Amino acid sequence: MIMKSLSVSFQTTTDMKHGQPLFTLLMFIGLLTITGSTLGDSQEENTRGMKLARGDLSVATNEIERFYALGDAARNALKEGKVKEAKALATELARMTPKYRDNWNYGNAVANANQVLGQIALSKGDLEKAKKHLLASANSKGSPQLNSFGPNFKLAGKLAEKGEYKTVLRFLAQVKMFWANPNDRREANSKHVAGMHLQQLDSWRKQLQAGKVPDHPRWR
Repeated sequence: MIMKSLSVSFQTTTDMKHGQPLFTLLMFIGLLTITGSTLGDSQEENTRGMKLARGDLSVATNEIERFYALGDAARNALKEGKVKEAKALATELARMTPKYRDNWNYGNAVANANQVLGQIALSKGDLEKAKKHLLASANSKGSPQLNSFGPNFKLAGKLAEKGEYKTVLRFLAQVKMFWANPNDRREANSKHVAGMHLQQLDSWRKQLQAGKVPDHPRWR
């Protein structure tokens, strides 16, 4: 309930300049809901929790904490050019996800693992594997974070640049189910924001159907 209500309150934030800090904050709040966790009991534990939410595996004390941190750890490694490490972390996360299918972080884990593995595959010229990972990254019911901020569109953008419009359109159709679904939302503001997301997706869909890569920072 904590994660669900906070997700609604953060859905008004669509400016990605501010979105990532709030995404991290939502991850931290999720960590506080772990049964038996000491996170939040002290300033020291709060600091540790924020480090976990940013992907610092060195402060993880058990498997569930590692599960929460692995996604950002893999993404951070890829950003730093540590491809081998990023692949190992993303693969570890992908292997863990079935065990946590009912966990609120499941959608994040599916998205992060496949986005990282897809970008690595594409960088090595394996287009088919990259396409499979893109579609797999949206193969979930979302998460409090994904439902609010949406997924990463950079891999989709790179595939669109290579003319893989059909695959990217299929990806958008999957994303629509959890990010741009006003008819499935109950709270008025949540409906409104999801409606805005739907308009954005429709705009991107039309650009892709016209053989163009969406002209938006999130796709670069």
